[in-house]
Amino acid sequence: MASVPLLYPPCVISAPLLGTLRIIEPMLRGPSGHYAEFVRALASRSDGLFDEIEVVGGPRSAGFVGQLGGAVAVRSHPLPRGGAAELRAIRASLVEKQRTLVLTANASHAFLAANGALLSSESLARLALFVHWPLTKPSARLALAFARGTRKRAMFLAPTRGVCDCLRDAECASVYQVAYPATRAAGCRLRAPFRHLLMAGAARINKGLDVVAELAEHLAREGRDLPLLVQVSPKHVSDRGADRHGSREDAVVARLLGAQYSGLVADPVAPQRSEYAARFEGALVLAPYERAKFADGVSGVVLDALLHGAPVVATAGTWAGDLVERFDAGVAMRERSAAQLISAVDRVLANWDRYAGNAARASDALALEHDPRALARLLATLPTRAS
Repeated sequence: MASVPLLYPPCVISAPLLGTLRIIEPMLRGPSGHYAEFVRALASRSDGLFDEIEVVGGPRSAGFVGQLGGAVAVRSHPLPRGGAAELRAIRASLVEKQRTLVLTANASHAFLAANGALLSSESLARLALFVHWPLTKPSARLALAFARGTRKRAMFLAPTRGVCDCLRDAECASVYQVAYPATRAAGCRLRAPFRHLLMAGAARINKGLDVVAELAEHLAREGRDLPLLVQVSPKHVSDRGADRHGSREDAVVARLLGAQYSGLVADPVAPQRSEYAARFEGALVLAPYERAKFADGVSGVVLDALLHGAPVVATAGTWAGDLVERFDAGVAMRERSAAQLISAVDRVLANWDRYAGNAARASDALALEHDPRALARLLATLPTRAS
């Protein structure tokens, strides 16, 4: 099977373009999670392209942003105060002639940037918007339609073909499909014996929390003893409630915990990077995601799982399911149900050496395809302060 291109269309840089890249992400609130991993991955492969990366993160990000540095240093740039802090940060960065990346961009970013009183066409040319999901809602299409200046001058980055096509259909002039930046932890152990079932990352209903809760009930009824690690706990419900999960998630978390499955480990907090990566060793990762939500969006959890050699059970017809099928590194379920999940788990466990070996081969291929260098090189083509 042909490999997926690192960057499409290709981008050629004739000479190193040093300087600063400013990344804006108000949701960056701690040194773990996918916002932090995005920055860390980019910093690990930006040598010779940027002198430094500045991060406009959450209110407390100054305390940990420096930890994300790699081949280039990462430092914090204070987030402006006020309800429109993110927009003000974007505008200020462009007026200051900084290369600017909005890490999780949507149509409102494009609209508000285009209608900023201080932003010229020259300023908008310094803006890159990383769009993770197709902008298909009517409100998003309308916002893009009125964001003429941004569509004409800014750079739009898409991690999947579906997002790329959506942006081109909206007549964005500079759209690039670039692999989501990701790295695997040094020294990760591939082809490890089975250790546990794992629902990595924050558990949500659209990621299959309800299906996993039913799985736990089934395992409890059958008296099975498969270890099952899920990132939820009673603390999420009692102390954080709807702020963390929302009322629907609260009920499903209660159901999961109420299954009283002896093999369940409900983790109260997001792990640090080293522990997060270590969890994939010997793991069978459960990703029964909703097809409608995740058809054209990258799953950072599934990408991380395969990068670290963990087989996956995913939903067919999603980006994650396509990736699993491409490498035969697990099972892509045609039907998103607990019965199908149980069947898929048993199928992988019965052929563990085969699937773990395929996941190891996927790890090597994906480490090349998702090399953050491709994104760093593309961002280096944004005009510099002196351009």
